[in-house]
Amino acid sequence: MNIETNQRELKAHIWDRHPDDFYVEPRWCSERLFQVEEFEDFILDPACGLGRIVSSAIDAGYGAFGHDKVKRSEFCLEVHDFLEWWPLEPISTIISNPPFGITREFAEKALKVATNKVALLLPTLWLHGDERSRWLASTPLAKVLILTPRPSMPPGPVIEAGIAPGGGKSDFAWFIWELGHTSAPTVDWLRKKP
Repeated sequence: MNIETNQRELKAHIWDRHPDDFYVEPRWCSERLFQVEEFEDFILDPACGLGRIVSSAIDAGYGAFGHDKVKRSEFCLEVHDFLEWWPLEPISTIISNPPFGITREFAEKALKVATNKVALLLPTLWLHGDERSRWLASTPLAKVLILTPRPSMPPGPVIEAGIAPGGGKSDFAWFIWELGHTSAPTVDWLRKKP
């Protein structure tokens, strides 16, 4: 099989689940977030993967750094399992594309650690379901920014191999919590092209 045929097959393939839930969002997802939302400086991405969120934050003028349980890029300053790690200093803002298998635990930890805002890239399915909706209603969720078009988020090794994925099959949104927020969250769209 030649390389071109192999790349076509990989684009169309539904990939096996990555053991660490390491999936990579397109750059535009975080670039657009920083164009429409203001954050305090010193942003942490505790599941930084290839560093796209950290890189976008730096490009937008923020101080940002990343941690992850595996060092996958130069943007990962320290290796930590976020659920087991507790920072010594307060962290103003956490922005991340968390591992899907532990998303609720990840969100709960981020809300304990952050002092200002938390923004997590999550499937819009998080808006559905009785238990999850009740949990969300009990949190300081301020905004949900639905991404359009659907972003494709293949496993990290696909991106590291230089393969451009096809169109996305699942809907995602930025869920943004503001500590102290008490009213109902707003819902809007975050389009790839403004």
